[in-house]
Amino acid sequence: MAELDGSPPAPATLVGSPRTSKPLTGRVDAVDLARGIALIGMMLVHLGPYWVERNPPVGHIVAGGRAAPLFAMLAGVALSLVHDRDPRGAGSTRATLIRAVLLIALGLGLGSLHDMPVFVILAFYGLLIVVALPFRRLSTRALLILAGIWAVAAPVLLLWARVGHDPVDAFQAEWSDLKHPLDLLMELLVWGTYPALVWFAYVLVGLAIGRLDLRRTTVAWRLVADGAALLALALITGWVLIRTGRLADPNDLGWRQLFEERLWPFYPAHWNDLLLVGSHTSTPFNVISAIGSAVLVVGVCALLLRLPWARILLTPVRAAGAMTLTLYTIHVLWAWRMRVDYMRDHDGGWNDGSIRDWLLQVVVLCLAAALWQRFIGKGPLEWLMRRLSVWGRRARA
Repeated sequence: MAELDGSPPAPATLVGSPRTSKPLTGRVDAVDLARGIALIGMMLVHLGPYWVERNPPVGHIVAGGRAAPLFAMLAGVALSLVHDRDPRGAGSTRATLIRAVLLIALGLGLGSLHDMPVFVILAFYGLLIVVALPFRRLSTRALLILAGIWAVAAPVLLLWARVGHDPVDAFQAEWSDLKHPLDLLMELLVWGTYPALVWFAYVLVGLAIGRLDLRRTTVAWRLVADGAALLALALITGWVLIRTGRLADPNDLGWRQLFEERLWPFYPAHWNDLLLVGSHTSTPFNVISAIGSAVLVVGVCALLLRLPWARILLTPVRAAGAMTLTLYTIHVLWAWRMRVDYMRDHDGGWNDGSIRDWLLQVVVLCLAAALWQRFIGKGPLEWLMRRLSVWGRRARA
């Protein structure tokens, strides 16, 4: 999904150093690998065992509320890369707006399917891309400072809106919401599962990371260290708040307070919720934690790909990361079909999810992506998006 251009380049410089006259071109393998991991993580949350007991399944701890923010951050990375390579073609404001509109349309279409079991992120994703356009020219330092402020201030504003507002039914963004465009905009910005008001912090971080040369070992290690520090800070602080009884029910100590989801409008909002860390709570600690895990993943991917055996072994995942829009769409439709079949065979209700269903999709989609990339090239939806976005304008090769 973060694939905006189809062949993002690797910037030639680090933060603060002058750019060379001939920036490196070609795919950034670490970004593809991170994007493939994000896709697999979202599939695990959607298809793996659901959280029905006191403690969450391992898949939820690892990927819940982290895979989707990683996608959002990689959107910022891709925006930086494609703008640096082709500012008058695929990286232009016009082309980016066209891609955003197409993503929103596709997201609303998928969300309109009856009994869709997945919270489709594409419409939110498209809006985030539009909002990011004016910020692409900021310096790296300015982007990081703004991201830090945004990660704290935006969740406060969001909670203020939720505390003072009656519950809003924002279960799934779909075509019928276009009847009330202002309500749809507020759903994408504030009330929805992936509120762009808060999630823009991930995009800002991605815009900054897109300026780095991920092929340099020092850069990769710095990302690993910074990401791990942010993640540890958020989780340790959350655990301390739980142990000191500052969060919710002090008798419910354990994983749930750190990892449970709070999806609006299924719970009443309180100011004490600002201290939560759990996935999709859109609180400062949650956003900082998700930023840390996303940065950590990108750094680890950059390090792994320096190992020849890892490059070979992870080829299917990198291929999946090069065509995530296509594979995400297939995954959503596949999950929806499974849901419809289960309801038909079991008189409604939800299944409990399974590792088998997840593994099947991972193997099939990753192998299909590797074969497609080897013998055909760009993913079909990625190819179509690029063609439509630069229609009538000659893009730089």
